Amino acid sequence: MCSMKMKGMTVSLKKQVQTSEATRIKMDTQVLIAENISKFYGGKPILNDLSLELNKGEAIALVGVNGSGKSTLIRILAGLTRPSGGSVKIGESITCGLIPDHYEKINMSIRKYMQYMQGIEETHISADTVDFYYKEFRLESFIDTPMKYLSKGTLQKAAAIQALLSKKDILFIDEPLSGQDTLSQMNFVREMKKRKEDGMAIVMSSHDTYLIEELSDRILQIEDGKIADGTDYVYGDRITKCVFLIRNHKSLTNLSDIIRLKTSDEQLSIGDYGSLCKVEADIRSSKTLLQLFLEEDINIIKYEEMEESC
Repeated sequence: MCSMKMKGMTVSLKKQVQTSEATRIKMDTQVLIAENISKFYGGKPILNDLSLELNKGEAIALVGVNGSGKSTLIRILAGLTRPSGGSVKIGESITCGLIPDHYEKINMSIRKYMQYMQGIEETHISADTVDFYYKEFRLESFIDTPMKYLSKGTLQKAAAIQALLSKKDILFIDEPLSGQDTLSQMNFVREMKKRKEDGMAIVMSSHDTYLIEELSDRILQIEDGKIADGTDYVYGDRITKCVFLIRNHKSLTNLSDIIRLKTSDEQLSIGDYGSLCKVEADIRSSKTLLQLFLEEDINIIKYEEMEESC
């Protein structure tokens, strides 16, 4: 059903599944149907009688605590792991890709890897297009470095580019933004939105609120091996803190008092890290802090919003 023949960062999948006439009619819009999926490891249930359907141009976010079975479900849907029970039906001639959360570091440069994968998939992407993505993801200085020497974040950028170049019908992604810098995350989300508009379906496992909010059409919470009824996860509802990383400034001597006076925020904390300063506060103070930093001409290096729990 599936061919994945490269050690480490192989992310290209291809499936052709024979379906009944009734199922084929449903799959005019549905590209994947998973029915009664179960998975046991050492007799312990990880997934238990779980079912879902995926439509063309739809993005589903799988959320849940670590160990809830999100990655296992993605591997089953992608055809990399056999379920203990149940079935996965993929639309006829539907092509699939995967961005996993971890890669073995291989002795091949990013440039050679991209050429290798394009050769396997028989895709003809212009050199200008490939160079565009290298620039967008800030990989220009790494493309000739053996991948075994690259960081997790850099490897994830390479995997994201390969997925963007391959243009699959379904893309499975497992924590795709962990380790990536903010600009690369934004570029990735922007490109995924374009693919959705062209009809690509996405199943993603993520704790990243930004990715969920920007990309997902449905959120499925995995709990006790099943999809929770009336899931209580709504992106943004657990965000309680904002975090500013700002450039240290001569006015920072008095900035702490100014911030506390402006916000009256009991959660406020300010940490001095040499040339940088970290300001944590209640999410309700974010606009006030942003305005204050702009008025004081303070350079904001990074802004994040934090959830109460994952």
